[in-house]
Amino acid sequence: MVYYDIHNYQQSLKYHLRAKAIYEKLQDPYLIGAVSTNIGNVYINLKKLDSAEYYYLNAIKMHKTAQDNYGLSIAYNGYAGLLANKGDTTRALDYFNQSLALMESLNDKMGESSILVQMAEIYHKQKNPALELQSLNRAMVIAEENNLKKDLIDIYKGLSRFYEKSNTGLALDYFKKYSNVKDSVFNEKSSQQITELNTKYETGKKELLLKQQDLQLARKNFLITVISGLLILFSLLGFSYYKRYQLKQEKKLQEAVMMQQDMATKAVIVAEENERRRIAADLHDGVGQMMSVAKMNLSVFENDIPFKNEQQKLSFENVIGLIDESCREIRNVSHQMMPNALLKSGLASAVKEFIDKLDSRVIKVSLHTEGLNESINNNTETVLYRVIQECVNNVLKHSGADHLDISIIKDKDGIAATIEDNGKGFDSSARNNFEGIGLKNIISRVNYLKGTVDFDSAPGKGTLVAIHVPVG
Repeated sequence: MVYYDIHNYQQSLKYHLRAKAIYEKLQDPYLIGAVSTNIGNVYINLKKLDSAEYYYLNAIKMHKTAQDNYGLSIAYNGYAGLLANKGDTTRALDYFNQSLALMESLNDKMGESSILVQMAEIYHKQKNPALELQSLNRAMVIAEENNLKKDLIDIYKGLSRFYEKSNTGLALDYFKKYSNVKDSVFNEKSSQQITELNTKYETGKKELLLKQQDLQLARKNFLITVISGLLILFSLLGFSYYKRYQLKQEKKLQEAVMMQQDMATKAVIVAEENERRRIAADLHDGVGQMMSVAKMNLSVFENDIPFKNEQQKLSFENVIGLIDESCREIRNVSHQMMPNALLKSGLASAVKEFIDKLDSRVIKVSLHTEGLNESINNNTETVLYRVIQECVNNVLKHSGADHLDISIIKDKDGIAATIEDNGKGFDSSARNNFEGIGLKNIISRVNYLKGTVDFDSAPGKGTLVAIHVPVG
């Protein structure tokens, strides 16, 4: 929160995510909800509205689970502000009203006043003067009764703007009130600062008098003090230099370890993709060609073989059919290991080709892609394709779902991919659910791309995998 207050949002996000991981281990929905709201606020300031929306909705869900009305009202308020920022004022007002109802039940006057001021601003943008005035008047009553000067500044300013064209006298009265409250807040701060300075001045005078009384004694001990001080100073400087050197070496070691880990991960992924390409080529150009030649030769011999009966001819044709089926299977395996669409047309075409091969009687798949016409790094495309392929395979193997939604969107922030099914789900807060090779592969590949992956699931409620990777 300190990093948030000084507007260092990247550091704030880093520590909030670490806190969220701890709260998830504790399985405490109250704390998970609180930190999710904070993460949503950070993403708002980072201009990543989709990520902010994800965490606000998670906060709402967690606070409902914890039956925490205060936290729920804060989460509603944050989500409403996000919707207003995105221009969805109708839904924003709905969530502001839900937050306001909770604040009223909790008798939180400051919260009520703040929400009413925000709602009045939305009504102003919607050109709904009746509700704008109603919200401002309600907020003014609460703020004046509770001396909420910060809100009164916005309220009087809003009322002055409201009456500016219809009643200039009343508009001027409210503008004067706005100026008086604003000056009052400024004067209070100034008065407090002056009091602090006077206190420091009087304290300084007393300290000066004491120092004058002790001056003679100080002179006698001056030489010893100077020598002792210099010794201490040099000791501290030496210790400080040693600690800085030690920290610098530790940082170099950590950077070297991280670099080695990145290199190792990259080497494994590159080697795996190269091996896939080699095997795919061997299957297609080697085994596949040999099977095709075998089928062609057998077809040539068919007319020269004197079959004793119809059964022998049928058996021969079955052999040719098996060889033909094997050729198709080899071709399918080869394309799955290294799809031509990925090499020729890009990620969107490769994913579409992959899901088109799924049996629609088993699972219906909806695919939405956006912004993928622009060029993407080949390595990023390949790794993302493998991640999506692994997610779909997990759905087919474990979820029991009959519907799957896949969305891949590229914008200036990077590539966001979501894979959501309506299957049986699992407890995503339990750490042992992440010990499978499939999920480990997904996490390691996304980490390799310097991205993030979130798993949102619960028993009986399906699974959402949210992936975001930067595009360098």
